[in-house]
Amino acid sequence: MNDRQTDMRCSRARLLRLPLVTALLVGVLPLTVRAERSDDRPNVVILFVDQLRWSEVGCYGNAVVRTPHLDKLASESCRFTLAFTNFPSCSPARSTLLSGRYARSNGVYANQDRESSLARPTNRDPTLAETLAAAGYTTAIIGKWHLTPSPETLGFQTGWTGGSGGPGNGYMQGSWKGVGGRDGDHAYEGYTLEHQSELAEGFLRKQRDRPFLLYLAPTPPHMPIASLPDRYKKMYEPGQMPLRPNVWKDGKLPFDERWFSIYLEAIPSAKLPPDIDLRDLYALYYGQVAGVDDWVGRVLKTLHDLQLDNNTIVLFSSDHGDLLGSHHLFNKNSHYDESCRVPLIVRWPRRIKPVVQDRQIISQVDVMPTLLDLCGVKAPATVQGTSLAPVLLGRASTVGENVAYIETTANEGVRTTRHVYWCDRRRFDREHLFDVDEDPYEMNDLVRDPAQTGVLQDLRARTKAWRERTPSVQPADEPAPSRPARPASRSST
Repeated sequence: MNDRQTDMRCSRARLLRLPLVTALLVGVLPLTVRAERSDDRPNVVILFVDQLRWSEVGCYGNAVVRTPHLDKLASESCRFTLAFTNFPSCSPARSTLLSGRYARSNGVYANQDRESSLARPTNRDPTLAETLAAAGYTTAIIGKWHLTPSPETLGFQTGWTGGSGGPGNGYMQGSWKGVGGRDGDHAYEGYTLEHQSELAEGFLRKQRDRPFLLYLAPTPPHMPIASLPDRYKKMYEPGQMPLRPNVWKDGKLPFDERWFSIYLEAIPSAKLPPDIDLRDLYALYYGQVAGVDDWVGRVLKTLHDLQLDNNTIVLFSSDHGDLLGSHHLFNKNSHYDESCRVPLIVRWPRRIKPVVQDRQIISQVDVMPTLLDLCGVKAPATVQGTSLAPVLLGRASTVGENVAYIETTANEGVRTTRHVYWCDRRRFDREHLFDVDEDPYEMNDLVRDPAQTGVLQDLRARTKAWRERTPSVQPADEPAPSRPARPASRSST
């Protein structure tokens, strides 16, 4: 018996120790063939992982990382090569995805932790879940929430939030909190991604009469990256990791003891192994990505076995990327592509033809209006994004302004198909400009290049116009922040 079979048997054995209601939901019975329902509107499954940058997926050109399930999904889908977060931080990105509004307009400027609150000081406008629920959809979440207020307040009728034990426990044990009092709280042991796929299977087997929205949001490959089964932990040899060229400075790799500890164990003071360097972090990050890929494969297999796949829109993406040492920076909250650029893949066999879409920019603010358009549901007037359904359905090559407006706690700017621009969001100075066609690793700042004056003026004007038309809202019961949160951390070397 191999390691994977052993791990799966252990995970299943632990599952049997859960309360009876949970075991019935996740299912120990074989999958059954579904009967046709009268409502033929498409289902929606969002696979929204945490801190996965676009460059660490095989179908995006990485020859080392092993992502066969994502690569197969991409071959059956529209794969966007230019996909971006609008705010590279967990809560702001999720707020934007689920509302079709920029985080600033939702009052979300940093991560949120009041996940059980029924009050709505932020995220006050209709969400994707609320809109689809009002249209007759069943709405469920399984995974990371990280927003204020609670999932049920923002339109989710059922599901579980949580799925990782946090510092000290990581992804090998944890607990789930039932949504809306419908589903029981319970603890689990074993790899969180395997348990989450079993919960998803239980939900999907029960869907017969109504279309549904299933929002699956696991935390990996977010730190702690050392918390994973041995088969993934030992999958990659650190010495063979394909480091990005922009991790080097004066011939040295970045090292920051605090950030290395956070990456490994999610604890700033964790003891580090001797002689650890960036290659070790890369190897563990790639291992987490492999775990995500297997999780995707299990969810897609469930959809296929239940004969749901033909009329289900599957959208795979990430809340943001990971700097992982590029520019001697760590974590996220930066305008560099490593932080802002994400994979985004959309499959709907009934209507969307497989294609690599390299002309249209898509960002998270566009997801809600696009999915509603595909489902034939009118988007609320509060939505600020653009529906890309005409591009997905082959009716247009590009739509809208075809840029991504991106903000962080300290900066704001715009990403076009060729250029990256940002400036200080309070003083509107400290500008940066990169030409990613000529400089894909963003190592040559062109902001003082006289030949780029026209480009700089155009992107500066676009950013100003976006700022003026996009309201910045303060939370209803919280004071205005006195200063921006700390941006991405720079290495000590």
